Amino acid sequence: MKEIEVITQTELDDIDINFDGVIKILGIGIHVSLRYKYQVEAWGNSSVVARDNSSVVAMDNSSVEAWENSSVEAWGNSSVEAMNNSSVVARGNSSVVAWGNSSVEARDNSSVEARDNSSVVARDNSSVLARDNSSVEAWGNSSVEAWGNSSVVAWGNSSVVAWGNSSVVARGNSSVVARGNVCVRIFASIKKLSLFGFSVLFKPFELNFNFEAEKTCLIQQYKKQKYLDREGIEINDNSVILFKKISKDNLTQENTENETRWEIGATLTHPKWNPLSGECGEGKYHACSRPYFCDEFRNQKGDKYIAIKVKITDLYEWENPSYPHKIAFREGKVLYEVDRFGAQI
Repeated sequence: MKEIEVITQTELDDIDINFDGVIKILGIGIHVSLRYKYQVEAWGNSSVVARDNSSVVAMDNSSVEAWENSSVEAWGNSSVEAMNNSSVVARGNSSVVAWGNSSVEARDNSSVEARDNSSVVARDNSSVLARDNSSVEAWGNSSVEAWGNSSVVAWGNSSVVAWGNSSVVARGNSSVVARGNVCVRIFASIKKLSLFGFSVLFKPFELNFNFEAEKTCLIQQYKKQKYLDREGIEINDNSVILFKKISKDNLTQENTENETRWEIGATLTHPKWNPLSGECGEGKYHACSRPYFCDEFRNQKGDKYIAIKVKITDLYEWENPSYPHKIAFREGKVLYEVDRFGAQI
């Protein structure tokens, strides 16, 4: 593949838009826009501003400022500031500051500061500081500090310190410290839980484990319910309407043997129905009670939500689900596209 090294803005602007290769940016203050349909990479100590729907791969100690719907993949010690609906995948020791509705997937030792309505998936040893209405899903040994109205789902050995009105769902061996008016939901015993201030804990009656709580905290216990009752789903003609998130091309499980196309009006029947194989994975289709709950399972640029009509007899729910808003189904009819809150588009 051909490569061109660019140091100045003029050098980049002079490149033929039909160029088929890789552009390596080594300069400072370079602006990249949609018209560059070839691959753009930022190397060394370069500085890049990405706008429109442009795509940039950041290497070494490069710095990228992403706007609009830009997509950035950051490696090494790269630094990225993402605005609006930008999408960032951070690896190595990359540092990301996300604003607007930006989406970030952090891996390795990456560091992310999320603001506004940003969405972050943190893996490995990533560190996340979430503010405002940010949403974080933490895996592995990730560390999260949540402020404002941030929402966190903690898995594995992840650690969460939540402040303000943050909401935390804790699973696995995660550790949670809740302060202020934080709301914590647990579905099974976790490694450590400490509640301070006016924090609220929601837990099943039958779940018994040791945790620390100040007298001002509220412990709200509840009885387990069947999925349809718990999620408040109406039954009409022995059927229910559930929701699924799919790609802009109406696909799920893209580029795998389980790739599925969800066209409006189509009725899909699972070819290898086996819900007993486990809550996740093959053997069933999955759907959620509300469109926004689907964000927990995929969050790619251009994704959209669909409504699916499913007969009650084609549903399967698990006894102690790790994902309480998700359910399996054997067969369903795709009705129409919806927004994040279920309104038909």
